Order: sequence, then structure tokens, then C-alpha cells
Amino acid sequence: MSRPPILLITRPLPQARRFAAEAAAACPPHEALIAPLSEVVGLPFDPAVFEGAAGLVLTSANAIPFLPPLPPLPAWCVGPATARAAARAGFLPHEAGGDAVALLALLEAERPAGRLVHAHGRHLARQVAGAVPGVEVAGVALYEARALSLPEGLLPPDRRILAPLFSPRAAAALGRQPGILALPDLLPVVISRAARDALPDLLAARARVAAAPDGGAMLRAVTDALSQNAPAG
Repeated sequence: MSRPPILLITRPLPQARRFAAEAAAACPPHEALIAPLSEVVGLPFDPAVFEGAAGLVLTSANAIPFLPPLPPLPAWCVGPATARAAARAGFLPHEAGGDAVALLALLEAERPAGRLVHAHGRHLARQVAGAVPGVEVAGVALYEARALSLPEGLLPPDRRILAPLFSPRAAAALGRQPGILALPDLLPVVISRAARDALPDLLAARARVAAAPDGGAMLRAVTDALSQNAPAG
């Protein structure tokens, strides 16, 4: 009997564990292998930026553990996973459609009064402060993702491997790993076309793009890929 596919989860550890649990409950048989390619660490910041804030803007759940103590503010969140994390932390989420474009559209539609604070990482995929006329947003970097590497020999060349990738940075990080292009049955499952385009050409050509840029669509895409007996060509 052939061994089940490997689900290579390279997200930072908290998100990796959460996605592994979701995949275990929802996906066909597989062997989860958690191997983070980044770790999230806090950055020094001036908490005064949050004084008098009318709400938060969150483009990643990574920011939430590094927030200072705050009242239950409204939080405009990029997608459902971030909204759920905000709710668990006691905030009042307004959920966008899963990407920065949808988040900006939500801010423009709702036009919240008062100053919002965009709590984000050091590297911004999309600038929110100043992007919506009439909506005041201040930005502050609370964390950064520092690169890690896959241990040598971790991935067997004779196994089918699925790699869910949740951002262009994650895709680029996987593509830089030594020996990754030599794995014949490595199938990237990516959250967006931008993530696919960040892969090396060999991997981009076989990558599958989720139907929407959110965790639910990624889980469905992984489920579909695991349901098939052979990787996409």
C-alpha cells in the first residue's frame, strides 16, 4: 500500500498548527509535516499611536498578540481568519473579502469616523494609511517575519508533497530552499496568482490557485488536490 501524501505546512508555528488541525478534520488522508519557513517576532513600537484610536485595521492575525491592552474596538479585518482572531481577542470585527483590495473597498463603503490604526508587519504588501480619502489611518509595525530554512533531507524525493502557500513571500521562500526544484511530485497550492508568480517557473507551472484569497478556499483547494491520485502537470 502506498503511503499517503505529505502536507508540507510552512506557515509560522501558530498558524501552521491551526491549518494542520483544520486539514486533519476536513481533508483526505495525509501526513502533516509542519516546517515553518518564518517565525513571527515582535518589534519595538510607541504604544502612544493607539491612544484615542477609534478602531483597528488588521491585514494579518499576526499583529494581534503584539497589540497593547485595548478596549473592545471595532477592527476592520482583511479576511475571515483575521476576523475570527480579532473576535477571540475581544475586538469587534468588520470582515472584508480576503485581500487588501476588498479591505480598502470595505473602508471606503463604511467610512468609519475617527482615527484608525493599521497594526501590521515590517513588510507591507499594500499601504492602507492614506489609501482611502476621508478615512484617517495611522500605521504601526508591530512584528516581522524572520526567515527560517527547511532542515536538510526533510522531504523524501519519492513521496507526493502538497505545499499550501498563503502569500507571495511564502511562495518565494519555498522556492529558495535548496533541492526544492528536484522534488518531482511537489505540488504548490497557492492563495493567489501573485503567490503563484512568486514561485520559480518550474513550480509555478504546476501550482494550483485557490478560488478565493482566504483560508477556507485554501482548505478546499488542498482537499481537492489530496483527493487526486497524481499531481497536476
